[in-house]
Amino acid sequence: MFWRTINITFQVSVTGIVIGIIVSLCSIGFVFGVQNASNFRTSFGSCLFDVGGLCFSVAPLIFLFITATVIIIVKKYLNIARYHGPADVILSAHSNGTDLDVKTGFLSTFAAFVSASGGASVGQYGPLVHLGGTIGSLIKRYTQNTLTRDVFIGCGVAAAISAGFNSPIGGMIFAHEAILRHFSFRAIAPIAISSVVSATIANQFFPSGILFQNTDADIAVLPSVSISLLLGPICAIIAVVFMRGLLSLQANLNKISSSEVQRIYIAALICGLCGGLIPEILGLGGDTIEGILSNSYSLAFLFIILFFKLCVTVVCLSMGFFGGVFSPALVLGASVGAILTAIASQVGINILGDSLILAAMAALSASVIGAPIASIVIIFELTQSYDLAFVAITCVASSCVISNVIFGHSFFDKQLLNRNFKISRGRTEILLSEITVKDLLGKNDFLKVKSNILRKDLLRMFEKSEFTEVYFVNDDGVLLGKTKVNALLQKNTTLIEDSSPLTLNISLDVSDAIVKVSNFVGESIPVVDHNGKLVGVLNEADLFLQYLKVQDAISHIEKD
Repeated sequence: MFWRTINITFQVSVTGIVIGIIVSLCSIGFVFGVQNASNFRTSFGSCLFDVGGLCFSVAPLIFLFITATVIIIVKKYLNIARYHGPADVILSAHSNGTDLDVKTGFLSTFAAFVSASGGASVGQYGPLVHLGGTIGSLIKRYTQNTLTRDVFIGCGVAAAISAGFNSPIGGMIFAHEAILRHFSFRAIAPIAISSVVSATIANQFFPSGILFQNTDADIAVLPSVSISLLLGPICAIIAVVFMRGLLSLQANLNKISSSEVQRIYIAALICGLCGGLIPEILGLGGDTIEGILSNSYSLAFLFIILFFKLCVTVVCLSMGFFGGVFSPALVLGASVGAILTAIASQVGINILGDSLILAAMAALSASVIGAPIASIVIIFELTQSYDLAFVAITCVASSCVISNVIFGHSFFDKQLLNRNFKISRGRTEILLSEITVKDLLGKNDFLKVKSNILRKDLLRMFEKSEFTEVYFVNDDGVLLGKTKVNALLQKNTTLIEDSSPLTLNISLDVSDAIVKVSNFVGESIPVVDHNGKLVGVLNEADLFLQYLKVQDAISHIEKD
């Protein structure tokens, strides 16, 4: 017992430390790289001509076309069907049969790096989450560690968020809340270690943090909380518009152009023209958030940032550029919070500080990514202000409730649902969907006869067997129907009692099969192939026994 405890402790510690170090360094490299590239890009912001008081620069257009070309080359010549993001990490953490593809994972991170560096309106935290999950999954493949793959993925995700925000508690909670969707003693220790190690390393490079260094925590709590109750629903509505806009445009891309190349160049043109006039909507938006926090923009310009940031982000992420949705959601939230703060100031409420801005950032991003608790904790860790976090709680809670009712748990869950993965139903649904009816065949005997058999011969077969049902097939083995022995004893009935019995297709997954047989009454259920050929039978016990096995496995994962 003693040595087993030592071994487990060693594995947990080494896993957390190794993943924390590697992911932290990769995340820091990503952030530094994007910052330097963005600084280089913005240094070419010379004014070409003036439009309505706004200076138009052609530099964003040029950089975005270069970025689009790089992404096209990478995707075409390295055979990437689609880039992967946090939704794939969530699925892999819940699925035994869906591992993260390392090649696609690293190339997705590269595409996000290029997109953000070139000025596309995308985020960095989604790619970092996927990179962390990929690194964790990769390390698991080459170790004999007894910890499960989802724990390794959770360690990588926690380290990525922890390094990206310099928020170790927020990173740990995000991994549990948004990715693993459960808390367990088995997972919490290595994930906590990984998150703390990652934040410690990141703090050496960003000692003052990456965001919110100069927030105003001197606020009046009562008016801030009161107004945040109004702000929450507004954030929810904008989050839903943002997410539905993304999904709607992605579903109708062929109406714009059937060519991926044409679509990404159209996106570069739209983003470049808008960004040439309003550079605040380009890139990750960190400078824009700092400008909002320092009250650098007028009320009218805040509305412009909100509208155009939402539009160009939807265009960029839907039409070829790649990145996350977290950073754009932060900019949208900051804009909404600043707008409400400015309106409140005009009616005489001047003691709100940055409370509404930070609360809206947390609320809107929480509605998009489905991590309300992590969003609140990140605000608290970065601002070191209980009052600001307290205001964020009410705003986040109302926003998430409303967006969940209108849209769903998160943007990532909706992406998986569109791929027919019902992640909102929990790990059970995913695991059962990976087991097909074919996997359960071979255990049950059954009575099968040709349709031209005589009634007396069939009755004699029933006498010699323990079956109460018989299946009729033609010469090719195609199922024609079934009959119960009680019906066969009635001489005035046809030989085939039920010519359209309930059947299960051989490729049907167990989850759908359980739903299909929920009202079934009988001895067994015939299983047929795609041509209608009878290949075996199952009974309800086979399906529900598999359900219990999956439940036991999940209990081991989530409660140990």
